[in-house]
Amino acid sequence: MAEEDPYDTILRLVTQVRRNPESIGVLSSSEYLAVALVLDRPDLWQQSQYPTALEAVSRLGRVWQEAALRVQRAGFAKDFVR
Repeated sequence: MAEEDPYDTILRLVTQVRRNPESIGVLSSSEYLAVALVLDRPDLWQQSQYPTALEAVSRLGRVWQEAALRVQRAGFAKDFVR
């Protein structure tokens, strides 16, 4: 079985969390941080063990950083209700 592309993974998770914000609680650390960063939610990544944006971005690694930025730039974070 082929591994899902990080862009598709992050897009799926952002969509899931936008529909059901409580679902962020079941994500892995990297998934949680990627969604929090895409949605521009410092309140979320500050609740993790990575309390600053730079620490959160560093935790993701280059591939996930790039994928998260592509998702955000594609506009999938717009209109998120906090």
